[in-house]
Amino acid sequence: MAGRPQECDRAEAARRAALQFWRTGLEGTSVDALVAETGMNRFGLYGELGGKKGLFLKACESYSEQSRQRLIEPLLAARDSRLGLRRLFFTLIDAQLNRDPNVPHGCFMARTLSEEASSDPEIQHTVKRHFEALERAFSESLARSAGLKSPNRSTHAGALLLINTLFGLLQTARLHPSKQVLRRISDRAIQDAIDLSTQRL
Repeated sequence: MAGRPQECDRAEAARRAALQFWRTGLEGTSVDALVAETGMNRFGLYGELGGKKGLFLKACESYSEQSRQRLIEPLLAARDSRLGLRRLFFTLIDAQLNRDPNVPHGCFMARTLSEEASSDPEIQHTVKRHFEALERAFSESLARSAGLKSPNRSTHAGALLLINTLFGLLQTARLHPSKQVLRRISDRAIQDAIDLSTQRL
């Protein structure tokens, strides 16, 4: 990484670290593994990135930022809300079915939610912000679909339905790796979420 701007070094280290933490978790990842994965030396890892936990938090933030750019921003920019939701789900389905073997199954933030975030308030806060951003994007998209000026309790409930479906699909893809089946499930959930968003709760 010599000769590159320091910000680029840190961003690349966080991106690479996310893959390592995704594979083995915070506790299961050694500093030596992080040095090998990121190309940082131990001094840089501790002096610039805050050690293993500091790098883990940066890895979460890096993963979350990439998700916003790849999924949330296109969803919010979509003129047709239903089409935007379908595109988001189909993108994730395709990513799971055509996964790079070096990339673990599922979602790094979902894994972190069930493990590290359960005992560490700082990690929990970082993960919560990630899913709150997704929840808001779903709710805003459903509000547009329902012709509402702003999200409400109904669109919030629809957003939670979509998040639950998304979590389920990532696991179902491992048991039933059928694009047709997974797309049918997502289409049904999107329709149910849209219907729910038009109800008064």
